[in-house]
Amino acid sequence: MTSMVLGECSTSAASRLFPMGLRKDAVVLVRRLSLPRHSRASTDPPSRRTLAAGASAPASPPLSASVAIEACAKVIDGKHVAKQIRDEISAEVSRMKEAIGVVPGLAVILVGDRKDSATYVRNKKKACESVGINSFEVHLPADSKEEDVLKFISGFNDDPSVHGILVQLPLPSHINEQGILNAVTIQKDVDGFHPLNIGRLAMRGREPLFVPCTPKGCIELLHRYGIGIKGKRAVVIGRSNIVGMPAALLLQVYFYLVELCCPP
Repeated sequence: MTSMVLGECSTSAASRLFPMGLRKDAVVLVRRLSLPRHSRASTDPPSRRTLAAGASAPASPPLSASVAIEACAKVIDGKHVAKQIRDEISAEVSRMKEAIGVVPGLAVILVGDRKDSATYVRNKKKACESVGINSFEVHLPADSKEEDVLKFISGFNDDPSVHGILVQLPLPSHINEQGILNAVTIQKDVDGFHPLNIGRLAMRGREPLFVPCTPKGCIELLHRYGIGIKGKRAVVIGRSNIVGMPAALLLQVYFYLVELCCPP
């Protein structure tokens, strides 16, 4: 699916954020969002329902209620927003190049031959090309040593033409993932996975240099469609370090900074 549906009928309706989104720093990638339209009613036929003697069948929910829920839902078009952001970033990159002669550069390190990871890295490269960002790619065999990966990270850390570094996850099981992510300098950690970035995200009053792209994409879509967070109940599906946990933290941070400190 290429859209996200949010019920706006009442503050008790749960807004569900699914793990897809966008990045807006050294590179902008917008992924599609999807959301169930509304809770389903029972579809069991009457013949399968067991009723006590003398009891009457429960009344079916009125059709008008379902129609009302659908009528007040708001559809968020992720592809449309993605194009808007790509156009904005492309213009910003052009201005930066003309003003100071700098072109943003994104480095991606891929270890192994997973097809899904290779496809994701290829899409990142295309996204960079579409907005004028330089793309650097390192593809290492699956049996590479941890020291080999760290060597390339160190090189990109010291390279002034590289402004963001991504290590494609998951890594092969023999490589210490946390040690690899910790090696990326916090100033180039565009995935927002460095402990210092996550720690700043979790602490009130602190601002991370980078926020994980998927949660940031969810917030960006809500913001661009004028959907406020204050008073809503948000349901985050999943609790991974990449999506679920930072999504929950970002919702809290956004509520505190925007809704409490800077009310409309």
